[in-house]
Amino acid sequence: MLEAMTYQDMLSDINENARKNGIINDTIGILITRPDLPTGKQIMNSLEYFHFRTGKSVNFYLPGYGAYWTKYDYPDGIVVTRINGVEWSFSNEMFVSFIQNLEHYSKWQYSGESELLLVELKDNVLSYQNTMQFHLDNMLRDRVIGSIPQFFETLFRVCANKDSLQQISNIFGQKTVKHVSMEFVLSNVPSGLRKLFTEEKYFCVKNVEN
Repeated sequence: MLEAMTYQDMLSDINENARKNGIINDTIGILITRPDLPTGKQIMNSLEYFHFRTGKSVNFYLPGYGAYWTKYDYPDGIVVTRINGVEWSFSNEMFVSFIQNLEHYSKWQYSGESELLLVELKDNVLSYQNTMQFHLDNMLRDRVIGSIPQFFETLFRVCANKDSLQQISNIFGQKTVKHVSMEFVLSNVPSGLRKLFTEEKYFCVKNVEN
């Protein structure tokens, strides 16, 4: 789990990762949530665990969240959790700024609730052509999942296999052979996620490239 005070901060971190580790093709997670949302509360309660659980399998950026703040940096900031002994805070002002930038650089529009976006990094450039979008509050509200930690635990296993994640993203992005594609995808995801991948209310792949 990585802080992303601004959209530009996220891009800078991606560029630094490319420079240091040579990673220019990857899947980037953008976890959009607020601590006042039902899903946000569950995420905050498990954020430290998520941080260690994801390891280096996939980078999840959290808009509006960060560490080592002073009260002068972001006056509206509130401490929401601790990771490895360090306080993490949330700023509505910076969250809104990130959302506005994301909406500017893509055609994605914020639903007002918690969403997980999985975005492709191609040659060190974010591509929004096949953005995988999970509507977390809908999933929890309709009891499609038992809890947010349960969902992420399953997702982390999928993310650990980069090839499977890429295959799922690519196939869902195709408009042809839809039925065959769906069967392939459902055979490659854990049973706990299969209902999510069949209803757009919970999951979809969209071209939100500008």
